[in-house]
Amino acid sequence: MTDQTSGVAPPPPAAAPPSSVNADGSLVVTLPVSGRVAVLRRGKGRDMRLAARHVNPAQDPIGYAMALAAQLATIDGAPVLPEDLDEMEMDDVAALMSGLPGKSLLPATSSP
Repeated sequence: MTDQTSGVAPPPPAAAPPSSVNADGSLVVTLPVSGRVAVLRRGKGRDMRLAARHVNPAQDPIGYAMALAAQLATIDGAPVLPEDLDEMEMDDVAALMSGLPGKSLLPATSSP
């Protein structure tokens, strides 16, 4: 398939980042741009509540997902703040957010 305006084929979609699941159920994701290692722990309802305290999911679903990712993640063993995600490469953020369980996002933020 080619782009109708330029006649150039778009780049292929990025491959899914390498990931594995630890015995405790946490997901380990190698971030594709930085090569850093993120660990997303299994979430609880309180994590959703805490993320919603920072960002209203109905008004900013992406901000809510980023706050939830920050709540659940460590990168190279260090805690993550939502502001840290703001400064990361987009492909790394997308890889991290792809590790969020789909049911953890509110209906307004999940895909059909």
